Amino acid sequence: MAQENLHESADASEGEIPSRRSVSDLLRACVEKILLPRFHTLEDRHIYRKGADSLVTEADLEAESFLDRGLRDILPNSVVLGEEGIANDKNRLQSFLRTRNKRPVWLVDPLDGTRNFVKRSPVFCSMVALVYDQHICASWIYAHSDNCTMHARLGEGVFVDDIALDAFSPPPSPSSSSSSSSSSSSFCAALPRGRISWTKQSLPYDERRIERLPSVRCAGQDFVDLARGRTDFSYYNSLWPWDHAAGGFLLESAGGRLAEIKTGATPSPFVRTSALLATRRGIAWEALQKTLEGRTNEQHE
Repeated sequence: MAQENLHESADASEGEIPSRRSVSDLLRACVEKILLPRFHTLEDRHIYRKGADSLVTEADLEAESFLDRGLRDILPNSVVLGEEGIANDKNRLQSFLRTRNKRPVWLVDPLDGTRNFVKRSPVFCSMVALVYDQHICASWIYAHSDNCTMHARLGEGVFVDDIALDAFSPPPSPSSSSSSSSSSSSFCAALPRGRISWTKQSLPYDERRIERLPSVRCAGQDFVDLARGRTDFSYYNSLWPWDHAAGGFLLESAGGRLAEIKTGATPSPFVRTSALLATRRGIAWEALQKTLEGRTNEQHE
């Protein structure tokens, strides 16, 4: 779905969307006061398991509490839906959907890449998305490995801290040659490079047509890399709203696309998705979708 289609129904006025700097400063404060002091000091007693393959730490919990207070100060009467709060109350998200609350909603992942954080890898992020009436109108991602905050507000494009993304070099093509057309009929002159998340069943794609990169186990970093043109695509078996809302809005604001691979629909900010495909600007989403589903004319028999 094109960027304008994603945004066209959002009804937040300019005055209702906080400034880019307000949330960026809050994220930076959260990182400096909560996350970094715990980055190399976590002990086993500070780490908990909340699923078969999912960890949560005291850093996650304290960061979410810090952001909860700060975001409600920035936008009074708003609601904060954080990953850890939802994890402790599985009915909260569905209850919110049923009531169709018209208050502005913050979707928050205080520490995306918790497993990396525990292993002292710098690949982790903090993500915030602002939603009005089911439509995202702003998002922020602090990426520690980049030491920057990328953010986008409705109709304003993407910024890296205080610099517009367009001021940086344009996204490269997969082979560092000239980039391909963004039309739906085009593809890439060379192999698209991207990440594929763990899947229950192997995808039927022809490995000769894509270059699969190792997963970084951090959706926020995936979206930052896509928006900055470092990778061409990311495929996810399933994502929660706090995993895809901020990154999807950021990517589409940068000219890319995030959509459900089976239907091509933009994911709802309040629903756990089925398989998703994200592509950077200049990559034809439909052509890559066909490749990942093994539906190209050049597929090896």
